[in-house]
Amino acid sequence: MKIVFDARIHLNYYSGISRYIICLLEAYLRLFPEDYLIILINPTIKKDNAIYKSLAPFKNVEIKIINAGHMGPANYIKMGKIIRELAPDVYHYPHLDTPIFTGNIPIVATVHDSNSNNKVKKFNDKLGLKSLYFKTSLGLTLKKAKKIIFVSDSIKREILAQYKLIDDEQKHTTIHNGLAADFNAIDDQEVQTILNELEVSSPYILIVGQIRTHKNIERSIAAFKQFSNQNPEFKLVIVGHNYLNLDLNESNIVHFDKVNNVTLRALYSSCSAFLFPSLFEGFGLPILEAFSFGKPVITSNYGATVEVGGDLANLVDPLSVASIASGIESAVHQPKDSNQMIAYAKTFSWTKNAKAVRQIYLDALVD
Repeated sequence: MKIVFDARIHLNYYSGISRYIICLLEAYLRLFPEDYLIILINPTIKKDNAIYKSLAPFKNVEIKIINAGHMGPANYIKMGKIIRELAPDVYHYPHLDTPIFTGNIPIVATVHDSNSNNKVKKFNDKLGLKSLYFKTSLGLTLKKAKKIIFVSDSIKREILAQYKLIDDEQKHTTIHNGLAADFNAIDDQEVQTILNELEVSSPYILIVGQIRTHKNIERSIAAFKQFSNQNPEFKLVIVGHNYLNLDLNESNIVHFDKVNNVTLRALYSSCSAFLFPSLFEGFGLPILEAFSFGKPVITSNYGATVEVGGDLANLVDPLSVASIASGIESAVHQPKDSNQMIAYAKTFSWTKNAKAVRQIYLDALVD
């Protein structure tokens, strides 16, 4: 089977979708060497980028640089012709604004979220143009794609309700994201070396994610301050680009714009708890990353974060600073069973994900 996998949305920093793309492709290429994958990437990707390193061991793959933006008019005007000329059996686009002029080539789309909902947007959009683009393009994807993969039941229900669509089990499938089996593989000496270099010491609460409105950072910081009134020895460590330009220059707050995977694992491994009271998530992979180290998680009491976190998470009202602060207190001083967290995280596998995705490809050829 010849598959064109469109990875143009992957950029030079490691976003959630980038992690999805790279981890899925690694697992798929390892499991199915009989298939041939053409991976489309954008020309800004540097040669030392993780996608090159991850795909280098495989012979059943070709990386093709495509000079067409993954959003906007070029994604529709240019991409249809490019895909038709590549003539794959299946075309997989891992985002919500799939090119649609692909002729009879079956499209498989992965929808992680809608990029906004009725309550909150993931980006600055004063004129409403981005929201209009994503709403229109997602509607086209839902109509044109032969198979649609949702990363959680929660986001599937939300999007189908938003577009007034009936769930079609032949077309709509939920496949949970995986977690790398060795994500928590780091030794204590390496952890200590990294933390010394970062000048980070325990105890601390960890936040991982881009600093955007939907990540609820401002309430998280306010809740941490309430918690620290009775627990002054704790610091708050935040990892993520500061898109909101918040003033994070405080003695008990440490901010890193971005870190590599090894450093991220070191920070997870030594935190006292992981704070993730997001207003809007399609999945919530950082919950599993924290669980893999047996770390308590404080997260939102609705949506995908409940689906992913389950009974092991400390669920809070993300709109209430007091609720978040109470959740931090409970997580730190009354932690749940860490062994259960580690075992639970292992049930989310990229191998399992890749096998399910391949079945979607096969179904797309015959349905």
